[in-house]
Amino acid sequence: MILTLEGGGQIPGDLIESAVLRSDLAPVPVTLEAVIRTTGTDDLSSMLAEGRTVTTGLGDVMHIAKTVPTISAVAAQGDTPVSAVQITAMLDDCKRVSYRRDRALIKERATLGAIYRAAGAKVNVDGDFAVPRFSCLVGGTPSFHIAQVLQEEGGVVRWKKGRLQFFRLVDLFKQSSVMALPNIDAQDVKSEFLERHEVPWFFSLDESGSLIYGARETARSVRFSPFTNALRLRNMSDPLLVRKVVPRAAFSSHVCAGDVIDFVGGVPLAVITAAHVFKSGSDGHGRELYSRFWLGGLS
Repeated sequence: MILTLEGGGQIPGDLIESAVLRSDLAPVPVTLEAVIRTTGTDDLSSMLAEGRTVTTGLGDVMHIAKTVPTISAVAAQGDTPVSAVQITAMLDDCKRVSYRRDRALIKERATLGAIYRAAGAKVNVDGDFAVPRFSCLVGGTPSFHIAQVLQEEGGVVRWKKGRLQFFRLVDLFKQSSVMALPNIDAQDVKSEFLERHEVPWFFSLDESGSLIYGARETARSVRFSPFTNALRLRNMSDPLLVRKVVPRAAFSSHVCAGDVIDFVGGVPLAVITAAHVFKSGSDGHGRELYSRFWLGGLS
């Protein structure tokens, strides 16, 4: 896996003990976790401090939100003691939406992209739409409220080719598949019992004070959502659910959340999370390179 420092220097591959690049259908759509060997006193340690950035091989700039010194599995290299740092980073363009607010953010009839930018992000949204109302009070985290907006709209955001894109859930499955996998490589995840406990249906009040409902054909938990129309109530009751997990596929860094994967003898499913794993083997445990996918369908 290629990781480049702020100054433009590439981190040598043998110093990257492990790295996991994740793509998610989430308000902050790309994250990185890596363990990188250092001597504890070299320039590399300072370049991996909290607040710095690293750039992935796909060109995405990642903001380091957490750095934890740790002990490398290799205690020494010659006469030089070797330590390591574990970093957790997030997409730099979207980082501000994950921070607590010191001022309230309240919008009416603003686009999703305008909400992102008002929260401090540096993105435009392909397929943008207007949000009737948005509020994130002092001490709140905008990403939580953006996730709620997306659930009400019946859609998701994903990051691909340097762009933040909005898709409605039904439109995800109109895309061409990016790869095909044999069904035998996947673990099925399906339980009607758990779905009824974890996926609620919603109700609200219309302008006259009458009750309006979302999808309530099956017995589930019930939640009230104020100022929500019938269409949004139904969207909130019909989320994307994990149906399969592919624990170890060939390394496929081109596959990101929101893509569609075909299964031989099965139905196409959307990628909810794609985790691309690199282990250099410099810790003595052998080199590994693979991708892991969490795939979903509509409830």
